[in-house]
Amino acid sequence: MYGGRLVHAVRHDVQQRYAGSYFGTAWAFLYPLSLLVFYATIYVVIFKVRVPNIDPATYTILVMSGLTAIIMFSESLSSGMSIISGQRSLLMNTVFPAELLPPRSVLASQVPALSALILTWIAAVFVGSASWISLVMIPFTWILLIMFLMGLVWITSLLALVVRDLQQAVGIINMAAMVLSPMAYTPEMVPPALKFLVYCNPLSYFIFCLQAPLALGDWPPLYAVLGCLFLGFASFGIGLAFFKRARFAFVDFA
Repeated sequence: MYGGRLVHAVRHDVQQRYAGSYFGTAWAFLYPLSLLVFYATIYVVIFKVRVPNIDPATYTILVMSGLTAIIMFSESLSSGMSIISGQRSLLMNTVFPAELLPPRSVLASQVPALSALILTWIAAVFVGSASWISLVMIPFTWILLIMFLMGLVWITSLLALVVRDLQQAVGIINMAAMVLSPMAYTPEMVPPALKFLVYCNPLSYFIFCLQAPLALGDWPPLYAVLGCLFLGFASFGIGLAFFKRARFAFVDFA
């Protein structure tokens, strides 16, 4: 029913994001490309991190595929958390339902993340680490990650109206997500006493499902697939229910 309005709104947000810059929409590829090159250089060239049975080129794909999920998380949370803050009228809007605002923010944030994913996919095919499994797992994982982030933004966008500190702490949250996510290491490389941190991080399951077909050429472990399914549907369902029930209670804080 509101699909057309949502698509139009997302297109408008994407255009506004790059409006006025010299490179325009080219930043959609320049930004993620810069991040991918930067982190790959740090871990592969400077730190010289090595994973058993994985050559440097494949390890680079491992880092890049994990980073795509981090970029998507950071972009979605940073823009989504403040989508309603200070805009009381949005919560009462009947022309464009307020519950579509968080999905609009998450979908508009897809541009750099999808660009990073495409660049990683091309690099994985070039290196020879990608498997046909990626044709199945990557879209599957990406859709579930979008659902997970929509649910998360539905909740945090309202909570940020009351706890304004959340908007100030979003940078710390994004940094913690990057450090605690198995982007540049495997669970086997983590000391046993700290391994629980990897599995307590919801992003880990999505990263496993991206890394396995792109860098390892194999199916991701079953627990990672089940984790993505649970996190995607649970976050989406809980987030939407919370937003619909609580948004009128948060009007006075906007």
